[in-house]
Amino acid sequence: MRELLKRRGSRVVTALLVILLLLSLSLNVLGADSLTEVRVYLNTGIKIMLNGKTFEPVDPDDGTKLVPITYRGTTYLPMRAVAEAAGVKVAWDGNTETAYLGEVEGTFSKDSISYIKASPEFVYNGDKIYRLASRTPEELKMGEGKQLDYGYVTGGSRSVNMEVMTNFNYSKFKAKIWSADSYFTDDLIVSIIDENKVTVKELKVKPGTTTELELNIKDTKLLRIYVQGDKSIVGEPMLGK
Repeated sequence: MRELLKRRGSRVVTALLVILLLLSLSLNVLGADSLTEVRVYLNTGIKIMLNGKTFEPVDPDDGTKLVPITYRGTTYLPMRAVAEAAGVKVAWDGNTETAYLGEVEGTFSKDSISYIKASPEFVYNGDKIYRLASRTPEELKMGEGKQLDYGYVTGGSRSVNMEVMTNFNYSKFKAKIWSADSYFTDDLIVSIIDENKVTVKELKVKPGTTTELELNIKDTKLLRIYVQGDKSIVGEPMLGK
């Protein structure tokens, strides 16, 4: 019986550290073509003990508590949070879509960009319009049943208005813009302006559509983002360098 439990424990550890890449890296983990939609359950009843002490994994970018999930009878934990707490280094190479545990052989491509969430500490008044799918999933739903993990909503106004502080520390900004309005069927405006009131990007989009933005912001201190539409969302914004 003891040997059986030992083998089962080994399989669980392997599953936790290998499979849960999708939930844990808080970087731009995998391309859309690599993702498979499944139905999972947030399991708040799971308690984690690490080296004899209670451990609660959190997102290193915004401090959000990470909840284990259960899928087909197997429970998964966030790889990055658990591995780093156990003293194992985690790295991500976006060019090759490879996750590294422990030491990394060689070096990443110089073109590799590391992304972090544009969470509320980067956004003026962001705490008032910031939403997480784990708490209010209905506010982060796009068309065709697609769900955003996090994003910024209108907060009851007719548009999304937010300012992202970059302070010249980042070279890339990207986000998924969901443009939607309850009343208007005309094109909606998406506008991004820098601290000098210079237009970085401006476009008109059809209501009920998703626009994926990726902007070069190397010489930018501040981004003012405006998305028209009372149901619009600035989804999963990220800063890269």
